[in-house]
Amino acid sequence: MTTIDRKFRILAFNPVNGKVYTEKNAILLCAKDSAVPAALRAYREAASMLGANGAHLNSVDLLIHRVDEYQRTIECRVPDTVGEEIPRCIDGVGVEE
Repeated sequence: MTTIDRKFRILAFNPVNGKVYTEKNAILLCAKDSAVPAALRAYREAASMLGANGAHLNSVDLLIHRVDEYQRTIECRVPDTVGEEIPRCIDGVGVEE
């Protein structure tokens, strides 16, 4: 299985349905990155157009609000890929495929 997110090693667990997500089937966006609210708004619009249910759209709206609040009160910065991240993210150096 191909690694999708080359920047991060991910281990996430959905406590409701028990599904596990890694860099092989998920991506990670950091709440501090100033581009994330716009990405979430675009995701919400696409999900709505695809017919996502109201609960999902409401959940995304609440997530956007939490990220906006985080950026206002804790940390906000321009996203970047630097140093040794560059060959890993661009060329897959050190990534387990």
